[in-house]
Amino acid sequence: MPDDQKFDRVLVPIDGSTSSQVAVDLALHSAKEFNPTLVFVYVVDITALNRFGTVDSSQEYYMSKIEGKMFLENAAKLAEKAGAKHEEFLAEGAPWEILNEMSKEADLMIMSVSGKSGMRAGRIGSTTMKVIEGSYCPVLTMKSSSERIEKLLLPVYEENRAAIDYAIQTAKRSNACITVLSVKERDRDPAPMVDKIVQEIKGDGIKAEGRIMDGNAVDVIVGLSGKFDLIIMGVDKRGGLRILRGGTTERVVTMASCPVSVVREK
Repeated sequence: MPDDQKFDRVLVPIDGSTSSQVAVDLALHSAKEFNPTLVFVYVVDITALNRFGTVDSSQEYYMSKIEGKMFLENAAKLAEKAGAKHEEFLAEGAPWEILNEMSKEADLMIMSVSGKSGMRAGRIGSTTMKVIEGSYCPVLTMKSSSERIEKLLLPVYEENRAAIDYAIQTAKRSNACITVLSVKERDRDPAPMVDKIVQEIKGDGIKAEGRIMDGNAVDVIVGLSGKFDLIIMGVDKRGGLRILRGGTTERVVTMASCPVSVVREK
């Protein structure tokens, strides 16, 4: 078991959308419990502005910078009012590249499922998806706020060490109960693995239970999501785009009723 999961530095990307404000609200709430430094980041999306021609002379470019400064100032004021430590960064470039690079020095990233453009055809926002795929720290995605964390759902297909450890440390901090869930497949019995993980969690003094269910993994997880405050899902480091595009993780992030934290295996 590694040392306790730190939450010293939390990245909070903002773009002025209603959904990103939800992420700011949750970050401010978490600051009351974990006392991290909240790092608010606004990225002037050069890739989007390029379609207008020369970026340096475009009105859209300067308007985006002005908006970014305003959004960061508003976030800083909210943090000061809440008594939270905070920093603000105004960056330029491809948002997912900037955020993934900054994630190397972060313990958690809190971001909305979709940004200004919203979700189309049930798909996760392109920036969010690319961040999930490339982030070096866990990414907590959300469509609506959930300030309490009393019940955690940990879906498992195999023993993803990073996700299990992250769930344990999150439960320790919030005094939550963990439900370890596995969906049956024809050629494998997940019961021994689920029992092993449950016993490990209980060994850390955390309440835990195991559940094994039949059906489609996405349908089962999404169907249960309304009964939980947070879902923690592990992603294999080898999977990359192949796992997320059209796969279980993306569909759960998009459809779940509660926030979803995606943890990549190191």
